[in-house]
Amino acid sequence: MSYTSVFHCLGWAVVLLAALMILPALTAMLDGNTALAWTFAASAVLSGFFGAGFAMATQRDIWQFGKREGFMFLVLIWLVLALFGAIPLHFSGYPGRPIDAFFEAISGLTTTGATIFGELEQMPPAILLWRALLQWGGGLLSIVLAVSLISHLGIGGMETFQSALPRGEGASLPARMLQTAQDLFWIYVLLTLFGALALWAVGMSAFDALCHAFAALSTGGFSTRDGGIAAYNSPAIELVLMAIMIVGAINFTLHWAAFNGRFRGFRENAEVHYLIAAVTFLVFAGIVLSLITATEGNFVTQLREVVFLAISALTTTGFSNSQPGASGVAAPVLAPILIIGLVLVGGATGSTTGGVRLMRVAVLFKQAQRELLRLMHPHGVRPVRLGKMRIQNPIIWGVWSFFFILILVLTATALALAFFGLPADVAVAAAVLAISNAGPFLPTMLPEAVSYADMPDGAKYVLALGMLAGRVELLALLSLLNPSYWRH
Repeated sequence: MSYTSVFHCLGWAVVLLAALMILPALTAMLDGNTALAWTFAASAVLSGFFGAGFAMATQRDIWQFGKREGFMFLVLIWLVLALFGAIPLHFSGYPGRPIDAFFEAISGLTTTGATIFGELEQMPPAILLWRALLQWGGGLLSIVLAVSLISHLGIGGMETFQSALPRGEGASLPARMLQTAQDLFWIYVLLTLFGALALWAVGMSAFDALCHAFAALSTGGFSTRDGGIAAYNSPAIELVLMAIMIVGAINFTLHWAAFNGRFRGFRENAEVHYLIAAVTFLVFAGIVLSLITATEGNFVTQLREVVFLAISALTTTGFSNSQPGASGVAAPVLAPILIIGLVLVGGATGSTTGGVRLMRVAVLFKQAQRELLRLMHPHGVRPVRLGKMRIQNPIIWGVWSFFFILILVLTATALALAFFGLPADVAVAAAVLAISNAGPFLPTMLPEAVSYADMPDGAKYVLALGMLAGRVELLALLSLLNPSYWRH
């Protein structure tokens, strides 16, 4: 085990996080909040000092970075960045307590979007921007790790991941991560700017447009308003956000290929077809549900709410355009069990979404279909295919292992939350939303549920661990608990 290479990469990741802190520091300065500007500036210096110190002190043997180091890095990077990301939040004085600052930071980084903040309209713009930047950076990090690390480690059937980027065979894992980050960064920035401009054009303020573009593309769900998207009450804003969320739910290497003139990747990628089919089905299902349940003169409003919430759930973003407790989606046209099903599915691999991912769901269904056909034709040979790719049995077993462990982790998380005093329905919903990285849906699904801010500290720690488990693909986290991992 080469701890040196792991800490070297972590050090540079912290340096990049410190560089992001400069933006809210400048925002606070322009807003006239000198104390908050110094808080972010000091946090940037402190984080940069520790990050650069780790990176420079561990330069030797930095390329001894194999599978074992990859598993450790995959888990530690979220924890380390969340700890440093919580520093300006804690010293700003707004969360009030260290656990709240850490909860908000890890929720942002893992693009979960569960927040302990209230009265967002009264928050300084620098704090709102930092929350949005944490989600935006976490979304980019999740893509880079999925493309360059998770797919190479073969976690939970991820060998089937189809990347339009050069594979970088023969290069070390750190080199692949760096190259992937360089290739995707400007694509991610440009898509964010396009989204922000579109939101500004349809009526959002420039600041709100930028923050919501960060949240929508990273499928995170933090908002700058207590009422979320419902506070704007704008069909045009909702249409733009749906488009951005769908873009965020697509394999980002396909966006890279499109920016380089290779559009055929969208046509040849099976997960794009599944996503289009899922969105189409949700729209038609929304029409049917609205025709059945809408009152006279309320059809269009209800259809708008159902479709927006369904796409937000499928992309694990968590945006809602319906006030909890009001007539419409939250009351409940789209039942909580349907929201849970959608957030568990999630978007494509190589996207910013959480959940099981469309690839794994497709493999599970195709394997189930093969087993049913085998009952009728025991000696028939029926290979499982994902698009043009033939899925080998070890990959299928990996997907089933992932699904089985997911059920176990969901059960354990819900039981732990119930142990800390949460009602059974709230415990189950919060566990699913944390592990699927779709935290903002809790008040939409259960308007009477206690807020994240009012939950016991023990429940917050459990949820933070659930967010981490959902973002690192579960198996990587559990591998660190295996004694054989530490023997050599």
